[in-house]
Amino acid sequence: MSLSPKAVLVTGSASGLGLSIAKSLLANGFLVTISDINPSRLAAAKADLSTIYPPEHLLALEANVASEDSVKALVDQSAAHFGHLDIVINNAGIMDKFDPAGDCDTKMWDGILAVNLTGAFLITKHALPHLLQATQPSGGLIINIGSTASFSGLTAGVAYTASKHGLVALTKHTAGFYGPKGVYSVALMPGGMNETNISDAFAAGMNVEGFKAVKEAHPKMNNVPVDHVARYAAFLCEDGIGQSANGSCITLTGNWPEA
Repeated sequence: MSLSPKAVLVTGSASGLGLSIAKSLLANGFLVTISDINPSRLAAAKADLSTIYPPEHLLALEANVASEDSVKALVDQSAAHFGHLDIVINNAGIMDKFDPAGDCDTKMWDGILAVNLTGAFLITKHALPHLLQATQPSGGLIINIGSTASFSGLTAGVAYTASKHGLVALTKHTAGFYGPKGVYSVALMPGGMNETNISDAFAAGMNVEGFKAVKEAHPKMNNVPVDHVARYAAFLCEDGIGQSANGSCITLTGNWPEA
């Protein structure tokens, strides 16, 4: 790792995978901004982490990644607090209810894409001026958290699937255009995980026919530990690793669906 600690912004990091990523980064000496739209979860996460890590290593900011004004403020405040911004991890995401196209409410479609895809685009857009000025020899890095739905057509509903497929396109285009400029882009595509907020999406029920179709297409499911995905993200943040992996879309699925 660099002698000067890298500053990392992680969205959707008050709980679940995002919080696990933040913990892994902090344990490895990174400067970390955690952010979330849920103020109570964010306050709880900050209180927990603050018992271990000092304020100069940790910043907590409430933000809505679907709002460009909120995103710009988040990125600028994070960069100002640490004096630089070297890495962003687009983890914020929401799940649909397994609705196929014929059943998907347009409002749900718009909401899923606004957070999962447009949110990642907005963070990328407003972080790039900072990442392009990164003083680290290894340059800047963007990590997008995809899903099995980034490459499989039937592991979720149509809205979530479209959003996660789009995230791969964002990753590859960013890698191709900005890689030569010293900013690299990688996607992680984890499978099912324990300790996530996926149950929040189903509080008001789910599309039973859509869910059954997924289960019939992929009857076996192997959950992967959230900690494994978090540690892989931290590994990519080490010097040179993100550069070598530029443009990669890496599966961490326990071979579900089967390769």
